[in-house]
Amino acid sequence: MKIRNFYYILLGILTFSVVACEEANEWGVDTSHDRLFRSTKFEVKETNPTSALLSFRGVTNATKYVFDFSEGDSLLFNNIVFTTNILADTLTAYNKETSEVKTEYHVLFLNLNGTTRYSVRLKAVDENTGMESGYVQLCFDTTDEQIFTTVTPGTTNVSLNWQADKKATRIEYGELVKTEIEGEEAKTDTIWATPHELTSAEQQAGELVINDLKPGTNYITYILNEKVRRGSYKFKTLGSSKGTTISVGVSDDINALLAAAPAGDVTLSFTGGQTYEVGEFTIPETVTNLYVSGNVVSGRMPKLNMTKFVFSALMDNFYVQYMDVVSDGKSQFLIELGGKTGFKNVSFEGCNISEIPRSLIRTNSGDLEVGAIAISNCFIKNVGLSGYGLLNIGKLKSLSTISITNTTMLNIGDQIMDLRVQTDKVTFTQSIFCNYDINMPKLLRLDKQPKEITVTGVIFAGDNKGGKMNSGNSDYSKYLSFAGCYLTSDFQENDKKFTDAQILKISSEELFVDPKNGDFHFKPEAKFEGDGKVGDPRWWTK
Repeated sequence: MKIRNFYYILLGILTFSVVACEEANEWGVDTSHDRLFRSTKFEVKETNPTSALLSFRGVTNATKYVFDFSEGDSLLFNNIVFTTNILADTLTAYNKETSEVKTEYHVLFLNLNGTTRYSVRLKAVDENTGMESGYVQLCFDTTDEQIFTTVTPGTTNVSLNWQADKKATRIEYGELVKTEIEGEEAKTDTIWATPHELTSAEQQAGELVINDLKPGTNYITYILNEKVRRGSYKFKTLGSSKGTTISVGVSDDINALLAAAPAGDVTLSFTGGQTYEVGEFTIPETVTNLYVSGNVVSGRMPKLNMTKFVFSALMDNFYVQYMDVVSDGKSQFLIELGGKTGFKNVSFEGCNISEIPRSLIRTNSGDLEVGAIAISNCFIKNVGLSGYGLLNIGKLKSLSTISITNTTMLNIGDQIMDLRVQTDKVTFTQSIFCNYDINMPKLLRLDKQPKEITVTGVIFAGDNKGGKMNSGNSDYSKYLSFAGCYLTSDFQENDKKFTDAQILKISSEELFVDPKNGDFHFKPEAKFEGDGKVGDPRWWTK
């Protein structure tokens, strides 16, 4: 009985359902919801300072796609700076699929501002029916733009150069100051100077000199187009932030100036474009740290015609900065250390160095403890043509580091480095070596294996006056690799190879503009893959 009753109830429900489905639907329809579907994928593939590559999937029946760009917000779209319409039939599929909704497209957007946040929204439109999709949206930050080409510090000024074809209206700069609070990590604050509004002449020249800076002080500078930052650079003015700064005139007796200077730190400030005749450059025992600093004027460094540097005692630091140092040939070595006189650290930065018969630095003392020998951002030519090589480290009680970085060397004799003492670290990176007028038999002599050695990003070029070159005096391949280095086709290896170096199919004269005369800019037609990555950065075209 119970089963029969359940049967009748179920039959009644089914009958009602059939009748209900047969009746007309009287619900209203909102035509505003009659639209295209949204793109199922919208993302950023790549960002650069002034461009962004966006990816999206197609929409069925779309005839165009509309992109709105809003600047300076995160998906608020309250500052739309431009709108771009892209017709569907002008697009080329990046990844073509059987259905439009799975087909991927890439679009590159140019003329963006660097260091800026953008919000972007995308909708599809069918122009035949007027139907549109809803928006899909994203936001991204463009990377920092850098239109500064060179920033050259002096003792009390800095010369700024930038790409003149890039619009810029203002320079901002300030001193970087570390603040220390007991119990906390030191923080860096910026003391900003009054911004400099660029004149039309400065904009066209792409150059500005900022004066009245402090010696030996860290600064930061920005270049802007209105409120948009187009470049930034941190630099340190030359010389010492303490002690005595002496402006050297062409007719001054440099040795007399040093002898009369108060004890402690001394900065000698030289003027670019001037030639100074020195002979033997004698550093008295009263000088603790000496800065020989050149102020570049209109791209020209001060020239120092000299015999050698002579040390009267053991000093802490000896720095030569942005000087054109030319040997008169009366001494075999520009610096020769013996006994107990010399320095703890020595640095050549931004210098031109030439015409030294034997070595830039020779050490022949078992009493000295040297911390660092550093050469950076220099152009060195015609050194060691009478033997001994660029650096001749024969005797020292100890030596921590040797570094050669961002440097170009042309016609160096015998070897780059004759190292006969134990050294903690040797670095030779981002440089160019090229010989035409002399045959260098070996690059390195390492009588004792350095605790750490790195040679990378160096281009070895030139025909070495027809001779083959060994990488070392012995086989150092067990601990020394030249990975990341390049050899031009006219550079010939000898038995001891430049392990892991890449051999180019083009010669030095096919790679560089005029290497025999010192122009190592890469030829555009060479299409060198290392441009912007290896070699001395001053010659990069990218």
